[in-house]
Amino acid sequence: MKKLVAVLVTLAMAVSFILPAMAEDTIKIGGIACLTGPAAMYGVGVKNGVDLYVSELNAAGGIDGKQVEVLWEDDEASADKAANAYNKLVQNDGVCAILGPVVSSATDAAADLAASDGIPLITASATAYYITTDRPSVFRTCFLDPFQGKVMAAFTAQELKATKVAAMYKNGDEYSVGLKDAFVTEAKALGLEVVAEEASADKDVDYKTQLTNIKDSGAEAIFLAYYGDVASLILTQANELGMDVMFTGGDGISNITDSISDKSLLTRMYYSDHFTNSADSEIVKAYLAGYQAMYGEMPSISFSATAYDAAKVLCGAIAAAGTTEPDAVVAAIKASSTEGVTGTITYDDHNDPIKSAFILTYDAQGNQVFVKQQDPQQ
Repeated sequence: MKKLVAVLVTLAMAVSFILPAMAEDTIKIGGIACLTGPAAMYGVGVKNGVDLYVSELNAAGGIDGKQVEVLWEDDEASADKAANAYNKLVQNDGVCAILGPVVSSATDAAADLAASDGIPLITASATAYYITTDRPSVFRTCFLDPFQGKVMAAFTAQELKATKVAAMYKNGDEYSVGLKDAFVTEAKALGLEVVAEEASADKDVDYKTQLTNIKDSGAEAIFLAYYGDVASLILTQANELGMDVMFTGGDGISNITDSISDKSLLTRMYYSDHFTNSADSEIVKAYLAGYQAMYGEMPSISFSATAYDAAKVLCGAIAAAGTTEPDAVVAAIKASSTEGVTGTITYDDHNDPIKSAFILTYDAQGNQVFVKQQDPQQ
């Protein structure tokens, strides 16, 4: 009898290790985002996207009849606070996976811990290449900075028909330098003549020296490796110099309408982004309708959509694995093919998504205009 009891106890313990969270009524997932501070608009947007998908999933019955709960922690875009948030969620709250963080520096800190523990982590917005390097359990649903640079070089050659191009970037800024380097490398590979590479310093507000050099170089298009606030200054000052050129950029341009006064200048601006509300598909229409119903407004940043997809990828992997055991979930993510609102998502050997970019511009009133969907192989 004692032997039988011992065997039963051993079996019970084994099952508890094999199916750690699926045996619970609720599946707990950790969420880390910058919900306060200067980058809060991005963090709140990410949280909104995740919460929307989870609310829809739970309304449809959850995962194998179990409800999903996302426990959120605010990292304020700080690497140290992201690490602390990760430790709290995993060690104290018992989450089985992490969605987030948002900015690359904070994501790097949490991803390092997740990789060490083997915990699945999916960021919707950290675009720096190294985030998933040598980290088998770390994934993302946003495309990378180098991909954006390549896409916009191809667009400049194929659609804008430019033959001479220039690039402007911020010295010492990882995002800016990485974008610029990728654009320049691809532009040269495509046979474009890169006639100028002009750098600026942090907190510069006068770009006329760089623009004058580019004007003298004969460039027909300028790649701006900046965020929207700086890009708006450059467009305005280029207009004051009488420059007749087109401008391109990456996803950082998406908030340019917040800072530019003469919105007619935006008709010269083209940029890549992870998503657009203008995309015309049933899955996008359903996402936008759900977002409007839940928050009373349309999503203002593309990372809400990539966050929605991150939650979909993770929850789909948990369902496919039939367990929240980390190795099984990681394997399921690697093997997944998810029809997301930002496109069909599969993963390469670097745990980065193979997906499309959306090319956008603006009309004279500053309204976003969808130009085309640029696939990775193009």
